[in-house]
Amino acid sequence: MRTTLGYILPVLWLCGCSQGDDAEGRDVVTPYQLGQALVIGTSAEGELVSVDANCHTTACQAVVERCGERAYADVVVDAEGAVLDVLCFRGNATVQELGPAEVASASAGNNTVLVLDGEDDGLDVTGDVTLTGNNAVIYGRGADVSRIGGNLAIDKNNAIVRGVSIAGDVTIDKNNAQLSFTEIFGDLTIAGNNTTLAECIVHGQVHLEGVNTVLVQNRFEGARTLSGKNLTCNGNVGFEDAAQDDSDAGAADAASATDTGNAPTVTCARSNGSGNGRP
Repeated sequence: MRTTLGYILPVLWLCGCSQGDDAEGRDVVTPYQLGQALVIGTSAEGELVSVDANCHTTACQAVVERCGERAYADVVVDAEGAVLDVLCFRGNATVQELGPAEVASASAGNNTVLVLDGEDDGLDVTGDVTLTGNNAVIYGRGADVSRIGGNLAIDKNNAIVRGVSIAGDVTIDKNNAQLSFTEIFGDLTIAGNNTTLAECIVHGQVHLEGVNTVLVQNRFEGARTLSGKNLTCNGNVGFEDAAQDDSDAGAADAASATDTGNAPTVTCARSNGSGNGRP
């Protein structure tokens, strides 16, 4: 069964795009609304806030400290609202639009935002995508419309992936990778340290080999227990694919991929490990 994450992303698309500037001071239109943040981890829908002088919450303070004032951010928190990580989408990045036509492969270099379109017209990238630069971002319009047909490899530090689906495997070999609102139909292998996964769906096997992984409000097919070094978790659930089980119970579990109220909780086992730690 194909489940998607398009049910929450339209909240942000209604806000439109923003005008920023790149590292050389040239005007850049960003696909995200600067000055906003979505807090993930305390409610099913997330809390969209304006990051301005009137916002004095811990989440807003974290966005300003880590991203600056000209940014959009996903703020990942624990059940009590303490900030676990911040995904920064800056206004001074180089924006690269893929366009409406499908391409065979794609990559993103240093400080580049690779934007996939929001048209429900099949695959945007038919093959593999590789993040070859530091601080590279893949920014989609929702996992139901922004689609990668191959594998995704994260080969540099500080990568962000948001709002896309990946038909193949995702391999994270470097540190400080961050994924939100992303659907992975293959396996997920995290070998790097300080990886964050928030509001994602993973259909394949999950291999947590790095240190300091954060998992918040994700859905894992078939998984009931995950183990990792210094693993931090909040609100993760499991589900079963209805195609593998025609019984009523199987259908109910499959539906829970998007209805977390009926889904079994995924237990996290935390082991001791060493790493660079989080900012």
